[in-house]
Amino acid sequence: MNIATWNINGIRARNTALQQWIGRNAPDILVMQEIKAGEDSIPPEILSLEGYRSFWNASSVRKGYSGVGLLVSDRIDESRFEIPDFDIENRTVVLHAGAMTLVGTYVPRGDGESHYAVKLRYFEEMTAYITGLLSSGREVIVTGDMNVAHTDLDVHHSQNKPGATGLRPEERAAVDSLLASGLQDVMRERHPGVAGLYTWWPYWRGARERNLGWRIDCFYLSSGLVGQVADLHVDTGERSSDHAPVVLRMG
Repeated sequence: MNIATWNINGIRARNTALQQWIGRNAPDILVMQEIKAGEDSIPPEILSLEGYRSFWNASSVRKGYSGVGLLVSDRIDESRFEIPDFDIENRTVVLHAGAMTLVGTYVPRGDGESHYAVKLRYFEEMTAYITGLLSSGREVIVTGDMNVAHTDLDVHHSQNKPGATGLRPEERAAVDSLLASGLQDVMRERHPGVAGLYTWWPYWRGARERNLGWRIDCFYLSSGLVGQVADLHVDTGERSSDHAPVVLRMG
């Protein structure tokens, strides 16, 4: 099974690139963030993509803001979708498939003190939800745009500015708590101490070419799934969005 997460930064702007990427990679599950569209504005080519069914928590709070979605292969049966109670601003989708639950998330960035508080509360409530899933015996995948560089290793030194949003101790502690619920950061487990595994780059001239980025798009897996991971990589060749897709292959 191949599972991918991708902040596409506008599904209408990325319509052609998204179709081409799916055609090349054939993911079994694709989790998309920042679709920036209501469900009535999602391109029909995506809604009717052959071999997939879709589920959307589309932009409704504010036009052209946030929004997440799932594309799930018809090969995956015994599945159901959910928008959990803790969701805010159309940021969360959940897929229950067999004994596994996948939580797709687009964590608030947290600019401004009021939205920063929203971000920390979102992390707290998501962690409580996942703790409940794990306590019930389910295996869990949490994936998406976490909007936090968890450690200094996850951000280029040129942008590692103390106090900047995405780098604050409270945010990093929130990720610590999420992982402590019973999850493992698979990329960091497989590549301890390796810098430069970035998934997002600012639009500054040359930032992407020089790999001046952040690792904020992640896969967190429960212990029963970690041993099934065959590969996890960042598709740095796909440059249509400011985020790269991250692809997990379970073998």
